[in-house]
Amino acid sequence: MYSNSYGTWNQTAASGKICYLEIPAADVERSSRFYRDAFGWELRTRGDGTIAFNDAVKEVSGSWVTGRPPSAEPGIMVHIMVADLEAALAAVRAVGGEVLSEDAAPGERVGHVRDPAGNVIGIYQQPGLAERERTVRPVPEHLHTVTPRLALSDAAAGIDFYKAAFDAKELGERYHMPDGTLVHEELLIGDSVVMVKDAQDDEFNALLCTYWPDVDAAWDRAVRAGAEVIYPLADQFYGERGGRLGDPFGNQWMLAARIETVTPASSRRGSRRRAGNLPPTVQAGNHGTFPR
Repeated sequence: MYSNSYGTWNQTAASGKICYLEIPAADVERSSRFYRDAFGWELRTRGDGTIAFNDAVKEVSGSWVTGRPPSAEPGIMVHIMVADLEAALAAVRAVGGEVLSEDAAPGERVGHVRDPAGNVIGIYQQPGLAERERTVRPVPEHLHTVTPRLALSDAAAGIDFYKAAFDAKELGERYHMPDGTLVHEELLIGDSVVMVKDAQDDEFNALLCTYWPDVDAAWDRAVRAGAEVIYPLADQFYGERGGRLGDPFGNQWMLAARIETVTPASSRRGSRRRAGNLPPTVQAGNHGTFPR
């Protein structure tokens, strides 16, 4: 994890790393929307009101600057990696960019485009990336094997306390039920994540969230050892295969593996569709976790 005054994210920190880009722009809002919609960059607003970005994997950050001429002629050329060159060029056209060349480099898939401010950038199709992106890692990148989840009498107040007491930082957005109950948020404390939620008649001393490369094997082993099945292992609407077990000492264990990438918006839609068919202790995130 990397943290500074602009945010917290997974990032490799090392001497010599390219860590920040300033991109010339005539209209910052238009340019920021272009890179967000064409390449999936994450936008954020700093305390001073500046629109900044993290790239799609949160390894490079930067901002758009006005009053500076665009990089309209080849000089230092920034290339953005994509899985599918044709799809990326179509996305560039759809959001107001100009395609200058569709396959410029012999032996490689590279295109050049012009952004709304006139900057020329390269788009590089990484061999094998499409297949790798379709493969979902069973353990989320930002979590360890075991992550505690706290059911608090007032989760919002708890978050404020942990920020003041332990310099905790929120990761992603808070998830709420329609009645305002906070069902999931993740806090980074040092190098570890703690999940918090509002208490909902939870029947456990502690809930420990665990992720496994082979969750079915981990589940079978725990059941053979005498763990009680609280909620059976099953595929969940939020993109995980998971269930919950109880140990002999009053604690509960969520065993899970990610099986698909689900956006927060689609996860919320799925929770609304299924909430009416689930018992209250399972509804909208009490059974597992939401994607960040």
